[in-house]
Amino acid sequence: MSSKSMTNSLTRPDNWIQNPAVRPLKRKPVSDLTVAELRTAILTGVLPPGHRIKPEALARQLGVSRMPVRQALSILEREGLVKSDRWRGTVVTPLDAALILNIYDLRGILERAVAASIAQKSFDSSRVRGIIAVGRQVASSGDITRNLELDLNFHTVLYDAFGNRVLSDVMVGLWDHVRRVMHAAVISEAYRTEAWDEHEAIIDAIDAHDPERAAAVAGQHIASASRVALRNLEALKRAQPQAVANNA
Repeated sequence: MSSKSMTNSLTRPDNWIQNPAVRPLKRKPVSDLTVAELRTAILTGVLPPGHRIKPEALARQLGVSRMPVRQALSILEREGLVKSDRWRGTVVTPLDAALILNIYDLRGILERAVAASIAQKSFDSSRVRGIIAVGRQVASSGDITRNLELDLNFHTVLYDAFGNRVLSDVMVGLWDHVRRVMHAAVISEAYRTEAWDEHEAIIDAIDAHDPERAAAVAGQHIASASRVALRNLEALKRAQPQAVANNA
């Protein structure tokens, strides 16, 4: 085949379709993109707890019709991130101190077990130590979103090393609530740095194959994070009563 005929063959649409290595481009539905955009806005505090959502205005801002916004809000309501009532319409779900406390209680139990279990295994800590190094740098920058991403990455590596997919999925899901609290209030640089010190202490105990110490420092880390979260909720409730549920 001449070079000219080869070029013609490759550029004919029917030959592209027949080539199994070339697949049609996939585009996400507008409704999926809308859900993702709104979920991120809620989790990062762009749409703060208690904020009233006006679907028509939101549709205009996002450049979409009202239908994908309504579909997105329905999905987010099932996820517990928004709620609707006949008086206020749709609002970003206020934070619930009782729920946050329950989450940290559960994390305390599970993360102690995770740390103790990994300390009895062969575990390559180079990845998490790399996360810690970057986390220390980000802690001083004031970038809460990036700091929380790294925090979640650190814990996710440990969940995965524990070897239980159900635990990994449940724990990562609970982080949505943690992220909302941390974004809704001011987190001091001192605490952000302290958290990475605590992370390093957990890994030091794991590398030393000391399950008792690993469990203890993991428990202390979660207890410290719980105190900060609840203190932030109290401060937020005083400043923005609508942002925290009445039973807080």
